[in-house]
Amino acid sequence: MADPFDAHNGRRGKWMGFEHGRESFGMGKEKGGLPESLASISATDRVRREIEARIVAGLLPPGAQLDEGRLSRIFSISRTPVREALLQLQVLGFVRIAARSGTYVVQLSAGELADIFESLAYAEGLCARLVVQRIGSAQIKDLRLLHKEGKRAVTRKSLDDYSAYNKAFHELFYANCGNAYLINQITQMRKRTNPYRMRHFDYTDRMASSWFEHDRLLLAVVNKDEHGAAREATEHILVGGKDFCDLVAASPEYLQFDPDTSAAWDCGIADMPSVFAPTPPVH
Repeated sequence: MADPFDAHNGRRGKWMGFEHGRESFGMGKEKGGLPESLASISATDRVRREIEARIVAGLLPPGAQLDEGRLSRIFSISRTPVREALLQLQVLGFVRIAARSGTYVVQLSAGELADIFESLAYAEGLCARLVVQRIGSAQIKDLRLLHKEGKRAVTRKSLDDYSAYNKAFHELFYANCGNAYLINQITQMRKRTNPYRMRHFDYTDRMASSWFEHDRLLLAVVNKDEHGAAREATEHILVGGKDFCDLVAASPEYLQFDPDTSAAWDCGIADMPSVFAPTPPVH
C-alpha cells in the first residue's frame, strides 16, 4: 500500500532521463495517423495498450463497463481485435468478462489490495538487496540528485511535483537491480493498484513521510547495507499500506469510483499520458 509513486500528474518534464506527466503514449514520427512506435504493432496490441493505460491512469475507473461496440468505433476497427484485447486484459487482471452481462474494469476488494501490496512490499525488498549489490557510483549520484528534487517538492507542498519525482525515483532505483523479470513483476503490481494509490496520495503529510523513507533507503544503499536497504524498501510499502487500510476502514467509499468514463477518450494516442515509462536498461 505504497504511495502513488507512479500517479499521473498532468505536467511535462524530465528527471534523470525519465519522461513523466503528459508524455506521449507513442514516441517518434507518425505513420498513417499513429506514432511510429505503434504503427508496427497489431491492432489487438494497440487496443490493449491504450485501454490498459487508461485503466492504470484511473480514466477508466474500477467498476466501469467497457462496451465492445463503442470501443470498436473509437479505434475504427472491427470488434475482433477489441474482443481479443479484452481477453488479454482479463488474463492480466485488469478487466473481468461476465457472461451475458458485459466487460468491466476489475474492482479490487480491500483484501485483494492487501494481498497485492504485501507481495509488492517483499518484492521491493528483494529489489533493494540487488540494487546494493549492483549499483555503481554514477547511478548513486543520479539518485541523490533526483532525491534533492523530491525535497524541493515537499518544501513547496507540490503534490504534482512530488508524484513525478516519486515515479522517477522508483524507476531509476529499479533500473539498477539488474533483474528485468523482477522489474516487470513490480511494475505489474504497481499498475494494478495505481488508481487506488492515486486517491490515497492526496494527503500532504504522507508525501513528507514518503520522502524521509526514501532518504533512509538511499542512505542504506550508499552504505552498502543490503539488510538495511531491504528493510527500508519493504517498510516503505508496508507503512503506506497501513495508512491505506486505516483510510479504507474509516471511509469505505475510497474503494468506490465515479463510473463516468467520458474523460478517458478526450485525448488521442499522442496525448495519452504513459503512466509507466518503458523499463529502462538495467545496470
